[in-house]
Amino acid sequence: MPHTKDPFAKNDDMTGPYAVYYVLYEAVKQGLTEDDPTTTDWEGSKPMINNDQIGCMVLGSWAVSQMQAAGEHADDIRYMSFPISVDGKQYATSGADYSYGVNVNASDDNKIASMLYIKYLTEQSGFAYSQGGVPILKSDELPETLSDFADVTLVVDNPSPDDEADLQSNVNNESEVSLNADNTHVARVVEAALNGDETLDDIVADWNEAWNAAEEKYGA
Repeated sequence: MPHTKDPFAKNDDMTGPYAVYYVLYEAVKQGLTEDDPTTTDWEGSKPMINNDQIGCMVLGSWAVSQMQAAGEHADDIRYMSFPISVDGKQYATSGADYSYGVNVNASDDNKIASMLYIKYLTEQSGFAYSQGGVPILKSDELPETLSDFADVTLVVDNPSPDDEADLQSNVNNESEVSLNADNTHVARVVEAALNGDETLDDIVADWNEAWNAAEEKYGA
């Protein structure tokens, strides 16, 4: 993305970042969200979606088990990939939650014990099924909550080259678009859809101008 000019521009096939923000903008504009989509109550939302007071939430798969445990309607909670396809194919990003490591300075006995624990956790404990995650072993089937992902291609982000380790964050910060930050660019989309003072095209044109300038500064 830090090498792409106008990364927020609208694509003819309605893929890419624009399509994601379009879904958000139109959902708010058309009144398909809650009355006040600018605030949130995390703990309170769990029983609400379990009891049919909320129809859909944008979350990671890690949240499914929490929603299921928040009431008597666990079977009503399912997980779907984002409704955007590329040439008729759907994709979803997949990444580790946390990583497990063994202390290089530990005793040999503790290293062996640690490795045995990691093997048990990833290969035998079944925690991926209880938590609704993707199993570690390729040979294991997806849990029921992710059954709709059977035909979705999972992709993993490649690490940045060593000489560009900070490029994405530098361009992001310099542009002040602030991707992945709370109450910034997403809030702007929501507020514009509520107030009608900016179109989505107005917003992405502003973002593209700032992003391109940041790329130029960092020679991207």
